[in-house]
Amino acid sequence: MQKKITITAVLLVSSALVLAKPVDGKSFDDWTVRCEKHHGQKSCFIYQNLVLQGAGSRLLHIAVGYLPGEKQVPVILVSMPLGISLPPGASIRIDDNEPIRFQIERCEPQGCRGGFKLSKEMLKMFNQGKTATVIFHDGRRKAIEVPLSLKGFSEGLKSLRNQT
Repeated sequence: MQKKITITAVLLVSSALVLAKPVDGKSFDDWTVRCEKHHGQKSCFIYQNLVLQGAGSRLLHIAVGYLPGEKQVPVILVSMPLGISLPPGASIRIDDNEPIRFQIERCEPQGCRGGFKLSKEMLKMFNQGKTATVIFHDGRRKAIEVPLSLKGFSEGLKSLRNQT
């Protein structure tokens, strides 16, 4: 009898964890959850801000999440500094894999932005990877490589699957 109660209790606790909603501000190692409301609908994503040491200005903002009504394919959005060269685009390399290239879509006062949907194979690389490198080009088209930690990525993204 005691064994059945223990197993039932473990299943109930596990179910509660699976059904937990993402919590704004919760950190998963190097990734943090942020939730916002747009047009009355709440959406959450995980993000990292990388800041230039000494200057305190943001060099890179990367966010990953699900579009409203879309729980299968996450999207990644990258915000880079103004003044970068647009024609070469940008890319993200996970560990030693080939870089994933993407277009820089637009520049706004907060920075230049690009993004893409993560395919199953890309998502697998992100989930299994240790580090990522975001690559873009300065005004002289010299490559700038910014390292990014993937520690906590998998857990953070899993927490978003249950958002309303």
